[in-house]
Amino acid sequence: MKRIVIDASVVLKWYLFDEKFAHKALEILDKYVAYEIEIFAPSLLEYEILNGLLIAQKRGRIEKKIVLTAIEGFIGLGIEQKNISFLYPGVINFSESYGLSAYGSSYLALAKEEGVSFVTADAILYEKVKKDISWIKWLANFSF
Repeated sequence: MKRIVIDASVVLKWYLFDEKFAHKALEILDKYVAYEIEIFAPSLLEYEILNGLLIAQKRGRIEKKIVLTAIEGFIGLGIEQKNISFLYPGVINFSESYGLSAYGSSYLALAKEEGVSFVTADAILYEKVKKDISWIKWLANFSF
């Protein structure tokens, strides 16, 4: 079974349908719920999802009831969220090498440790590392 790491930029598209490439993100979700792929992420994912949904609410993109439904639905998916405390050397390395946040670097460190692709829709992160890291995949171009 194919295994991938995804970040909040992909997951948020499951709930914010006006987002660019939402259909591609939903393809990943469909494959996951059909047990065709395994998805996992650093344990910070659920906090990033909640934060992204709250920002969308503050900007008037979604209502509070959607935030509650979305976060409950996300938690109900049971996506494996891995403790990354042991990956701090990799997080630091990616942060320093590419000028990334610890958040973005955490996804990279986990994907590297697991030997799997990392799918993102975070254009800034992707552009900074794509020339050096072959296993980072841009959501719009990702295929199974």
